[in-house]
Amino acid sequence: MRWRHSIVTVTWVSVLVLGCSAPEETVSAIGTPDSDNAPLWVYTVNYPLAYLAERIGGSEVEAVLPVPAGNDPAYWSPDAETVAAYQSADLILLNGAGYAQWVGRVTLPETRLVDTSVGFRDSLLPLDDGPVHTHGPEGEHSHTGYAFTTWLDPTLAIAHAAAIRDALGAARPERRGAFQSAFERLEADLRAVDERWSAVASTLDGEPLLFSHPVYQYLARRFALNAESVHWEPDSAPDEAQWQALDALLADHPARWMIWEAEPLPEVVERLRAAGVESLVYRPNALPPMEADLLEASLEDLAAIDAAVSAAGRPSG
Repeated sequence: MRWRHSIVTVTWVSVLVLGCSAPEETVSAIGTPDSDNAPLWVYTVNYPLAYLAERIGGSEVEAVLPVPAGNDPAYWSPDAETVAAYQSADLILLNGAGYAQWVGRVTLPETRLVDTSVGFRDSLLPLDDGPVHTHGPEGEHSHTGYAFTTWLDPTLAIAHAAAIRDALGAARPERRGAFQSAFERLEADLRAVDERWSAVASTLDGEPLLFSHPVYQYLARRFALNAESVHWEPDSAPDEAQWQALDALLADHPARWMIWEAEPLPEVVERLRAAGVESLVYRPNALPPMEADLLEASLEDLAAIDAAVSAAGRPSG
């Protein structure tokens, strides 16, 4: 399956593995490129890394994310044949911070592994043990170790991109100049997101916020957002104990906004509104968004947040 991005003309290749092997021709192509001009087959563990790789690599890169739709790439595990496809890739891009823990349970070629967080390891945020909960087909899990949605901080997304630029340049030295030029265009786009978020943070001016899930830590740190997180899922209704916990949280943290990973259920939106909390969406986009690329989706969500916060003005009292 292929996607076209409108900002830069690139091709996105995804092998969707639903309990079956990757297409034979795909694995063969990765292992035995047709010529020296064949694109680099770059396997990734999430969509943001694939987007960054194709923005930088252009036609030199085919980025592959073999995660079935509806799965969270952070907790998904590949079958044996998909692991074999990773092993045959020219490069394997890792997010770092403990993302995709299956990587530590299989044998992958070390010379082709690229930890794209290596430049900012010292600034990773540790997590306390979180409650065990379920979302998607991955089953029960808790948020422990390090926060790993690093790319939500645009400056860390740039650091991921720089590591990818360097890895592509090492693989194709004759293309380093082109990779650098593409990186600079990508960096400018990400800095525009950073500036837009800075403007929203300035409008909020320390006003309390809620996040529906503990995945926005790097965003909150980057823009000094006064935010608390709950463990709610957009596709299910909280139970009464969760609503009572929210009431207690709002007593000390009187937020007017909750930022969600996806559109919440209408009945949840209405009950939150009755409590004085409006719902906004800022998608992490660990998988490709339906009708946009990473940058477009981020700017779309950010524009809606900016408009809502600006229209509401400062809280009374």
